[in-house]
Amino acid sequence: MPHAIIEGMEFTLFYDYDQLYQRKLSRLSDLGLMEWLSARMQMVFVEPVSRILDPTSRAHLELHSHSGEYDPPRTLAIAIFSTVLNGVEACGSFLGKTRNRDRFVDFIIRYMRTWDKHIKGTHYRTDYLPDILWHHFRNAIAHQFSIEGGGIEYELKKRWVVRSGMLEVNPRLFFEDFLRGMNRYFRNVRKVGSAERASFLRRFQAAYPH
Repeated sequence: MPHAIIEGMEFTLFYDYDQLYQRKLSRLSDLGLMEWLSARMQMVFVEPVSRILDPTSRAHLELHSHSGEYDPPRTLAIAIFSTVLNGVEACGSFLGKTRNRDRFVDFIIRYMRTWDKHIKGTHYRTDYLPDILWHHFRNAIAHQFSIEGGGIEYELKKRWVVRSGMLEVNPRLFFEDFLRGMNRYFRNVRKVGSAERASFLRRFQAAYPH
């Protein structure tokens, strides 16, 4: 079931098939490895999340209840935002940091600068937005399936707002900013001699031994 052609070889973009069974990653150049991971991320992360966040898509409509149209009630809003936040951390792991929180924050600092902000008016102990997103959104969803002191709102006109001390985040705009950052990251990775390239290759070897 090939999903990509890279350097003349067919790839499924699943690590077990491509490397553990067929040893194909071992035959790729550095640029080929970058192309493989970029294509894999598009298949397993970017495309599915994009469809679910698109309010006009069938995937979004079927996975979110609207005015009793579907029964039983359902929404993937919290789960899909957790997936997006984990995507930030996963990309950040290729930048060189070792702690999960640092990977998440480092990616935002470098590639999502519109979210590298201090905000006022919330009830959180910190006013640093990346830390709020890490502790009270990402971790709270992962550990207790809820957001602490805030929520997500698809219809916001801004990236976020603070209402009565509560932080509301627009997950679509967050994801769009993430995609722009991810694309810029891969452009930097492809530059010969860049720090991002060296860090990428080290992390890729650790994540996908080949």
